[in-house]
This record gives sequence, C-alpha cells and structure tokens, in this order.
Amino acid sequence: MRQNNLIKWVLLLLLVAAAPLHAQKVVKVKDAVGRWQVAGNVTTIEAEERALMEAKKEALRKAGVVENVWSVFGQITEEHGSEFHEAYSQTSGIAIGGMLLVTKKEVKPIWDQRTETITVQVTIDAEVKKDDEEDKTYAMEVTGIKTLYEKASELSFKLKVFGSDSYLKFFWFDNEGGKIIFPNDYEPSFLLKAGKTYNFPIIPDDGRVPVSYLTADKSERINLMIVATKEDIPFVGEVTYENLLKWIYSIPNSKRCTFHEMAIVK
Repeated sequence: MRQNNLIKWVLLLLLVAAAPLHAQKVVKVKDAVGRWQVAGNVTTIEAEERALMEAKKEALRKAGVVENVWSVFGQITEEHGSEFHEAYSQTSGIAIGGMLLVTKKEVKPIWDQRTETITVQVTIDAEVKKDDEEDKTYAMEVTGIKTLYEKASELSFKLKVFGSDSYLKFFWFDNEGGKIIFPNDYEPSFLLKAGKTYNFPIIPDDGRVPVSYLTADKSERINLMIVATKEDIPFVGEVTYENLLKWIYSIPNSKRCTFHEMAIVK
C-alpha cells in the first residue's frame, strides 16, 4: 500500500511540475524564512517540515508568484470538510514543490524562555519557476448560489466569463461523494461566449423540460466547484477532491479560472 501511494504521489508531482513549462523564467530568491512552533502534537521534525513549507511560500511571494497556487478555491478552511482540506493541503504542497527548487537550507531552533517553547526557523535560497503567461483579463462571475438551501430544493445560478470564450465544468461534492453536474447526458458541453450571461440549468431551445440540480432530502454540507477553461480539457477518472485538484493544477494559470462555494442543506 505504501509503495502504491508513493508511486501515485510521484506521478502527481511529475504531472504538476511538467504542466507549466510552456513559458517560464527562473527567479533566484535569497533568505526566505519560515517558522513553526513545536507545541501540542507537533514534533520537532514536523515543525521543521511545516516551517520549510512556509519558507517556500515566502520564496514564491518574494518572486512575485500569485498565491493562488495554494488557494485555488479561495480561503479553504476545515469547515469545508476534513477530506477536502486534506486533499487540498497535500496537492497544493506538491504543486508548490513543482515550481520551486531549494538551493540552500538552514535550520535553526529558537528557544523562547518566556513561554518555554521552541520554534523551528527554516531559511532557504531557492530558484522559482515563474509563469510569464498570466492573463489578468480572464475571470468568471457566478451569482445566485446561496449558502443555505431547503432539503430537496433546486439550485440554479447565472454565470459570465470575461476575457475569453470558455468551456465549463461544474463539480458537486456531498456526503455521497463527488459528481460532475455539468456537462451531463442532457446538457452537453458547449463553448460559452465571453461577456454573455448564461443560466444554469440550461433552458433548452427545443422546448424540452430543463434538468434540475436538486439538493438532497436530508441535512448535509455540499462543496460546489465551477471551472472554466479556454480549451475543452476533459476530466477523466473518479470525481474526488484529490483528482479534481490534480486536474486543475495540470492546467496553466492563464488558461483556467475557478469558483468555489460551500452550501448547507437543512
């Protein structure tokens, strides 16, 4: 089992690291610092690992890399579900590793006599791969999704993409797992025109009854993810948080935009 997990994460690392090679320049960063306290269940080794990740984030900031590397869906918290948070943390950490090479590392434990605690400080020099194809005009606006729904009620929203014609995928995660809501058997994928407002579910032109996006007939929390891409990039495999994040990170930043919302059904 451990070997299979190792192979899985190595393949994921290669995928994420290779994805943004289309147009990059290397920025050298010196003295990026990260700190983490040894407290509670956090051991010295774990504190060093977390301090190193903080130092890597600081190196990315110093290089001018936008921080959406580790916040694809905005501010992710434990409230969004421990499975989602864990998959997000692991996958975003690997994405950061694919963008950054540590060339020098210094570890220093700092003793705070007042609080009688140890903080591990990690200082690194690094080479950061910076994507030159950022598209600041590419954005998505989603309105109509509420944070609270009645049981067995219909979810609908309006969507507009700016900057480029796009293809859309709408993912839904609830207590039963994940699924792709759009496209589906009744609503095929199509090219959305930039600047035009679309209603979802789609109202068919041929008079057919539109599909319904229904919440469950029970109380639960749902995570909704909408991803727009400039090219029609297929999502293949089981719909899990890990696979979704892996798919998103494999698409260059300039060719995707995302929207995330959490809703409660009660």
